[in-house]
Amino acid sequence: MANNSLQRHQAADAVKWVVVFLLVLGLIGAVITLFVMLDRQTTTTTIGAEAYTIAALDENGEQTDEDTSIVTRSAFTTDGLTVTIEDDAAVTYTIFFYDVDGTFISKTGALSTDFNGGIPENAETAKIMITPTEDEDGKVDLTEVLGYAGQITVSVNK
Repeated sequence: MANNSLQRHQAADAVKWVVVFLLVLGLIGAVITLFVMLDRQTTTTTIGAEAYTIAALDENGEQTDEDTSIVTRSAFTTDGLTVTIEDDAAVTYTIFFYDVDGTFISKTGALSTDFNGGIPENAETAKIMITPTEDEDGKVDLTEVLGYAGQITVSVNK
């Protein structure tokens, strides 16, 4: 009888350990799922200084080889577009808007204040041109790109 009772006790312990193991696995799965969901809720991204190249955009939104400004290498979404500029910035910026096919729509004037709206209705993508206002030689060189791009912060929705 004692042996039978011991076997039932051991079987009950084994069931308890299996249940505990399954609960721990479920908890780990829930934590991983929570982290993934929170990461997906991060809806904005910032366009960094590495996204710029020395160039300019003309009146038709076409890139030229001028060395008096810097331009984003590729167009980015206008969804949630905001631009903030440092208070003591020595640059202005112009936003060029394009439709879904990449056709130029319009541009803003040279801005020296934050941008938080005023996007044309059919604009899907945009490019930014940053122009220095206090450049000694009037030309942007490779060492100045990061400094000029760092004076504005461009954020868009992912």
